[in-house]
Amino acid sequence: MENMPKEANEQKLTYIMKYAPIGLSEIDSSGKIISLNIVGEKLLQPVIETNNLTTENLFPILQFISPEMVDNIKNFKEENGVIFQNIVYSFCINNTISNDVKYYTFTATKVFHECIMVSCEDITQKQKDQTEILHAQVDKAIEQGKYEIASSILHDIGNAIVGFGSYLTKTKRLQEQISLENVTNLSIFFKENNTVIAKAIGADKADAVVAILNNIAEKGKSAIDEMKKAISEQGNIITHIQEILNIQRQYVAGQDSSERKLTNLRNIINDCMAMLFASFEKRGIYVTINVANDIPKIKGDRTKLMQVILNVLKNSLEAIDISAPKKTVSVNVSLETPSTVAMIIQDSGEGFDAHIASNLFKRGFTTKLSGTGLGLYNCKQIIESHNGTIEISSDGKDKGCLTVIKLKI
Repeated sequence: MENMPKEANEQKLTYIMKYAPIGLSEIDSSGKIISLNIVGEKLLQPVIETNNLTTENLFPILQFISPEMVDNIKNFKEENGVIFQNIVYSFCINNTISNDVKYYTFTATKVFHECIMVSCEDITQKQKDQTEILHAQVDKAIEQGKYEIASSILHDIGNAIVGFGSYLTKTKRLQEQISLENVTNLSIFFKENNTVIAKAIGADKADAVVAILNNIAEKGKSAIDEMKKAISEQGNIITHIQEILNIQRQYVAGQDSSERKLTNLRNIINDCMAMLFASFEKRGIYVTINVANDIPKIKGDRTKLMQVILNVLKNSLEAIDISAPKKTVSVNVSLETPSTVAMIIQDSGEGFDAHIASNLFKRGFTTKLSGTGLGLYNCKQIIESHNGTIEISSDGKDKGCLTVIKLKI
């Protein structure tokens, strides 16, 4: 009867060890496994199978995961104590480069001579969760950094536009002060007194003076009209850019990143062209825009649709060689059906082959040395989020490119 409590306690300890939620193994100083619980056997089984090992000795198993563990156990000279505790080791069970990486924590304790307890726990999922959280935090920090940079750039551009607008206003005031009235009056005076002046300087010279004065007056008027027109156009461009900057500021601030409003496609195309006009003009590329009068407004994210059209137009711009004999880009918008708007952008650029065509919208694919491969991928995501489609095709090298965007009304 006196032995019953002792046996019961031993049975209890055996049961606790066998069904413990972590892997437990008892070994002697040579690594021979005295006992191994259910979880321990399950955790070590992949390593055992991969390396054709047995459950007779723990050292070869630990050696595969980390030789350091075996050395620490063998070199521990104390009578008892913790050899190492909660050390994290990572390993691939196939011993090859793959995604099947395991993370285990190990603790080794010397209980007494020839009795060493080694515990292990699988923290693979926990490690993955922590990594994902870390990546999310890094991505968030990167995005925040991008927004701060974008905000700073928008601020600088805004200041530059304000400064340019001030100079343009000053130029307009100076232009308004230019008057050809005196030249015109002088020309009239010479005409009215041509006979008298001819007697003093000669008829030929008098007629020449009148002709020169008339020419100065006419060309001066033409130049002033052109200047007025140019100033007016520059003012309109500044207004467009300021509107675009306001939209981008709201986007950076996160105010309308997913907001859908009734949007005028003609205005979006005009704003995009205002931003790229100088680049097209510098390269001598002739751009035609034809938007049908019956195009209704569509419900969409103005900023993101601008992003798509800008990207496509920039691709056309960069695809046309500056020395090409034909340099054209055409934008045509029409109603394909009562509920669908079709935007067709055709360029005379270098075009592409079937291999490139099949990879255009794949994330990371690019044909540019400094490209990220995200431009067209993002464009596709944006258009599809508007329940639309985007297709880009080419008849081959040096045969241009055709982009077709369809949006639901």
